[in-house]
Amino acid sequence: MNSKVRTTHLERRAVVYLRQSTPTQVEFHRESTERQYALADRALTLGWDKSQIEVLDSDLGKSGQILWHTGATSCFVATRPTNAEKFRTPNQVIQLIEELAVGRTDSEIAHELNRRGLVGGKGRAFTKKGVAWIRWKFGIEKPLSNPQVAHDGVSPEGYYSTSALAEKLGVGIHTIYYWRDKGIIQAFQETARSPWWYKVTPEILDTLREKIRRVPVKSE
Repeated sequence: MNSKVRTTHLERRAVVYLRQSTPTQVEFHRESTERQYALADRALTLGWDKSQIEVLDSDLGKSGQILWHTGATSCFVATRPTNAEKFRTPNQVIQLIEELAVGRTDSEIAHELNRRGLVGGKGRAFTKKGVAWIRWKFGIEKPLSNPQVAHDGVSPEGYYSTSALAEKLGVGIHTIYYWRDKGIIQAFQETARSPWWYKVTPEILDTLREKIRRVPVKSE
């Protein structure tokens, strides 16, 4: 018997608690687990009867145990989230991106998410690429990026395509391009390759018509 092990110790249970912090450690650090199991044999050599030795290994990577000075034990379970759970995009963010997808670029969506103080699954600020990845992963489409919608001319939200606005004003599409480049009319693309859309109000239409009256434009 070890000189440090007294009779009063042997009157208590010997509890061997096997611990690996994560399921991955349980799977790949098997030698460490085996060494912990061997502690039960060590308790036998120190004088504990086999009936007094208890091995706790039912939930490696999940649980913990408190051994009180009275000899009593208390077990607790703390479920560890997986990496997928820890880095999951919050539902609030997904829903907001769905709401913001129409009529905004991914850069504008990222800016709005950051302005509201939201963060992604890794706790980082949003970027254009990050928003694009979330849209792809969760199937959040940008309707105005569909060429067929542009072909129809006017979106359900009231945005005009280039050809539709040119037709409405009776000018060529290059005139629309000129106004867009000069900032006379507001325009946006949802993605780098999607069609251009124009935000046109009755006041803007009146301004553009006044320009047409003052400077005759040849229609194509």
